[in-house]
Amino acid sequence: MVHSAKQVLRQQLRQVLKLMTNEDRVRQSNHITNLLLHHPKYLAAKSISIFVHMNTEVSTRDIIQHAFITHKHVFIPRYTPTSMDMVRVYSLDDLDSLPMTKWHIRQPSLEDTTREIADNNIDLVIVPGLGFSLDGSRLGHGKGYYDRYLESLSQHSYTIGLAYRQQLVENNEIPMNPTDVRIQEILVAQKN
Repeated sequence: MVHSAKQVLRQQLRQVLKLMTNEDRVRQSNHITNLLLHHPKYLAAKSISIFVHMNTEVSTRDIIQHAFITHKHVFIPRYTPTSMDMVRVYSLDDLDSLPMTKWHIRQPSLEDTTREIADNNIDLVIVPGLGFSLDGSRLGHGKGYYDRYLESLSQHSYTIGLAYRQQLVENNEIPMNPTDVRIQEILVAQKN
């Protein structure tokens, strides 16, 4: 029952996201970036885990650039067929040199064993998703990567989701399984 409700909601959200204009994406991404860069948890973080955005997600490039400028340790996801770990990148040039995945995002190859892998040393985890509720419910793409990763983190890691207004599901109506992990805070662009 929950699985099919999630699938329906995913289809609805994907359709809504396709209808967004590039101008709206840029405007909302800039607003959300500004909120995050002034957030006390971001300012205090020495190490962050952040997703490399897909074209339907809030842009994370300026956040990543700011993190490098402010000397934070930056970790990005590396997906395998069954799991995900967070691996360190050292600059935008380093990020831009990584191979492209089938999802059209950059990540270190699985053969790259020289990179630092985050263990429980992440202060702030910036989490993607298709949909979010203000109670911390999150609807991902259905593979469970982030739920398993968040479950493995220590208690000191703080989690923040980045969401376009169109991704906010009203009345906390995201179906949740027992294995789904709530995130601590959602940053959403305000209406003009």
